[in-house]
Amino acid sequence: MERVEPGERYTLGSAMPEFSLPGTDGNTYTQEYFSNASVSVVVFTCNHCPYVKGSDQELLSLLHDYQEKGVKAVLISSNDTVQYPDDSFEHMKQKAKELEFPAPYCFDESQEVARAFDAQCTPECFVFDDTGTYVFHGSINDSPRDPAGVRTHVLKEALDSLLQGKKPEPAWTPARGCSIKWKA
Repeated sequence: MERVEPGERYTLGSAMPEFSLPGTDGNTYTQEYFSNASVSVVVFTCNHCPYVKGSDQELLSLLHDYQEKGVKAVLISSNDTVQYPDDSFEHMKQKAKELEFPAPYCFDESQEVARAFDAQCTPECFVFDDTGTYVFHGSINDSPRDPAGVRTHVLKEALDSLLQGKKPEPAWTPARGCSIKWKA
């Protein structure tokens, strides 16, 4: 799917929604995790989606490289694990360990956090400036399923703009990926 329009429930300029989610590392994460970040990134992701798999390496490398610049991220899986057992918390723990995630990977079992962000697909990125204001929405790159086809590194460009004291332009870009698998 491609999210072609901004959400109406959660709009640019908003504050980060409150959340409290278990991470695969055994810790619980809230929006307070970002309290001293120069830039905050929330990525809705999962284990099974081919778009996620195609962009995992770029995302993880980017987050690892930008940690020293004060960028903090939380990755969130909100999929219904009855429909998609590969997205279970146990499988999330395995993936985080295997890929050496440089950021917390959290489980949104109730799907309330995905609804608060008005998230629709995986991967989908929400970026906040140092004041906690929602300033960018988009994908990781312009070819999330096929790393060889990437021409534009959308998330990297947004992070670079913010770290240079500028607003990302454009502030909203389509996110491409699998739809979030909502509970029946």
